[in-house]
Amino acid sequence: MMKNNYVIGNVISVNGLKINILMNEQSNLESFHYDGNIYDGISVGSYIGIIRGSNKIICRVDREFLEDKYREPSIHEFSRERFERVVEVSLIGNMYRGNFEFGIKRFPMIFNEAVLLTELEIKDILQKDASKSNHRMSIGKSVNNDIAIEIAWDKLFNTHVGIFGNTGSGKSNTLAKVYTELFNKQCYEIIDNFGGKSKFVVLDFNGEYVKNGILSNKKKVLNLSTRSNRGDKIKLRSNVFWNIENLSILYSATEKTQQPFLKNAINYYLDKNSYNITAEKIITGMGSAFYNVFYQNNNKELLNLLNKSLEIIDFNPKDNYFDGDKPLDLSWLNSSWHSTNKTYYINNRYFNNRDNVPRSDISSKRDDFEKALSTKVVFSRIENLSSTQKLKIATNTYLIYSLAFGKVNFEFINPLISRIDSRSNFIEKTIEITDDNVDEDYLTVISLRKCNSEAKKMIPLLIAKQLYEAHKVNDEDFEIKSTVHLIIDEAHNILSSQSAREAEGWKDYRLEVFEEIIKEGRKFGFYLTLASQRPADISPTIMSQLHNYFIHRLVNDQDLRMIENTVSSLDETSRKQIPSLASGQCVITGTSFDLPLLIQVEKLSEEISPTSENANLIKLWLAREE
Repeated sequence: MMKNNYVIGNVISVNGLKINILMNEQSNLESFHYDGNIYDGISVGSYIGIIRGSNKIICRVDREFLEDKYREPSIHEFSRERFERVVEVSLIGNMYRGNFEFGIKRFPMIFNEAVLLTELEIKDILQKDASKSNHRMSIGKSVNNDIAIEIAWDKLFNTHVGIFGNTGSGKSNTLAKVYTELFNKQCYEIIDNFGGKSKFVVLDFNGEYVKNGILSNKKKVLNLSTRSNRGDKIKLRSNVFWNIENLSILYSATEKTQQPFLKNAINYYLDKNSYNITAEKIITGMGSAFYNVFYQNNNKELLNLLNKSLEIIDFNPKDNYFDGDKPLDLSWLNSSWHSTNKTYYINNRYFNNRDNVPRSDISSKRDDFEKALSTKVVFSRIENLSSTQKLKIATNTYLIYSLAFGKVNFEFINPLISRIDSRSNFIEKTIEITDDNVDEDYLTVISLRKCNSEAKKMIPLLIAKQLYEAHKVNDEDFEIKSTVHLIIDEAHNILSSQSAREAEGWKDYRLEVFEEIIKEGRKFGFYLTLASQRPADISPTIMSQLHNYFIHRLVNDQDLRMIENTVSSLDETSRKQIPSLASGQCVITGTSFDLPLLIQVEKLSEEISPTSENANLIKLWLAREE
């Protein structure tokens, strides 16, 4: 028989994994001193052992209740002699010769003795996952036993992680704590800058992680802004920007009419080798548009569209342009539309009269127009156009062709043209289209705090898609040589499956991108960390594909149902504790942990804590601080 065990009761029933233990009279104390050891008392969430031969079967207390020995309901007297204390426990593992193994190898038998566990034994149970690894980091202490808890970083950061909790629950502190501990291991355990083999990108919707010292002192911060031109810009590769799917999403192009038009316009203008629209192609396209305006002469919108394109390059038809010493005639650009005769006219010359306006005249004026665009100053302006400006010219001039030949209806395409005009404003403020090598910083925090709602929806999608597609190409040989870790705070902003303010096509595409990442990303070394106060707003597919969870206090019924339906590793006892968790407490569970852990996450110092605290009204409202 095992020695030095403090017996507290005996097994009285075995029902599958549920065991009832009749506790003895000495089991009700807060703590026990026995044989030189200190034991904690028994309560819900505690761990106890059941002796069976040389094995100690490890159980966790799920509930406790009293049995009435008298079984006489007519007697209302309460006394210790009348009631017996019974605890219901569930099996979690087995301890043999001091070594704990998770999983059920044997069941207890009736009358087996239940014993208290020493602090070392409990620590072995709680730390079994981390003890398998030589690479551990501190996270906090267990709530029930006040035992320091470490987690194996080599088993956590190669998984998808979810951190959830209501406002004030400590969610932001946990996210910062986990990654601060990791980044602090550089130089003495992990090689500096992760040897250039890992990249961490934080999408920060509220600007909580931009302050110096938060997460790391060696981070790069990009403060994006749609309010001014002074904000930072993210770098987006040209092949990502000119991707038809991405453009359709950026500008909400409808599937049946606007997407085909947009695709045809880009295919006409874009050089697929360089993923660029050259100045020469723009001049040729605008020359063709000029010809179609006056040769087809069948729509009052044609010349307006052409002049809108000229405004983009700051081209004034009334200025003087020369081919050598010869002046170029651009007078037709000042033509007007005759609404009765349905034709353009200038100086009493009507373009619907082919005798007055032969094709040769139109070709001649087109040549003059293209030569004016090719003059040194104008050509330089065209070369220096931004990608969004080139897109505007491409769609305007291609719409001229489509209208001239009756291929589209203006009323169907014009909303797309308007969206390209309006949304290009925030794109130019926040995105730089470039194929230069991206920065090699291992940690980049991208703050979206000063961005409008449209930018907050679209920029994270573009960043995620670019990072994922580029990383897939780099790791095509089935060997993971590098990793990318995308950390999304307030993830419900971008991963919501329910939104009445966006088109179904955009929502479906947005979710498809992230669902592919979370399903397939692990194979390529691409990992997501999601933090949110509203897990119910996140797609159930994404929630269920996470590997590990840090769950703080959640009180909303929808959030709790989402956790219940998607987190398969969470047992009923731990799940019921979630609504009553104190600030900083969380349940950790998932594939990297044999059993759920209830811990108090260590609070970071103010200097390195996320900027998520409430306003200090004493400081703001009082003449002097008390």
